[in-house]
Amino acid sequence: MTGVCACTLAHAQNKSDVSQYVDWGLEVANNHLWRGIEVSDGLVMCTDLAIHDQKEHFKFGLWGGTNTSGNYKEFNFFGEVEYGAFKLALWDTYNFSPGADYNNKEFFNYSARTTGRFLDCNLTWDAAQNLQNFPLTLQWSTIIFGRDRWQDNSANRYSTFVYAEYPLYRTDVWSFHAGIGGTFTLASKKGDSSTFYSDKAGIIHIQMSARYNLKVTSRYTLPVFATAVFNPVMDRAYFQIGAQIFKF
Repeated sequence: MTGVCACTLAHAQNKSDVSQYVDWGLEVANNHLWRGIEVSDGLVMCTDLAIHDQKEHFKFGLWGGTNTSGNYKEFNFFGEVEYGAFKLALWDTYNFSPGADYNNKEFFNYSARTTGRFLDCNLTWDAAQNLQNFPLTLQWSTIIFGRDRWQDNSANRYSTFVYAEYPLYRTDVWSFHAGIGGTFTLASKKGDSSTFYSDKAGIIHIQMSARYNLKVTSRYTLPVFATAVFNPVMDRAYFQIGAQIFKF
């Protein structure tokens, strides 16, 4: 799951010829937060590896997460298409943590009723590319397949997460962002108001985050970040600190 998990020397300023088509990064944090959920606590490491065309209109990659205690394990595929201010992405997410209460032992199981994975389709609009001096980001995400089922496992809920984020302050060194997100289902079922993220629809993710680019040498920086997330529907709150160890 992608999220707020967002990586000793960090971001290289200039890319080589090969890295024009490859992205590789590692982040560490005290937990992994995603859409109002603390997916894992403890020291968490999140990594990604992707290939793309030179202008990054098309991208395909892998994303993995784990923690030092071994009770969190995740391995995802993703693909992205970007056109102007819009980005369409599909994530094939498989969290196979040992304590999972669903099927976490069949990686290639794509049966709707028994799979332990889910497909998350999301559309992002970067308003700054269309509206000058208005750097708002909007995202619509719907789980279209997998373990997003009603409690009786009769059908898919199509849980949807909508999110808006705005930078409050940005310089070359500092950035502060605020965001808010809510959830609901596109399908309905009498007597069941749950979503993939919560017991019922509503605001599940209120975020305040800060990021600082710590200069290590003249060619490398170490981005560090802190994030507070509040979930009113589930009556929970989380705080995260971390760093981007590298990003190529």
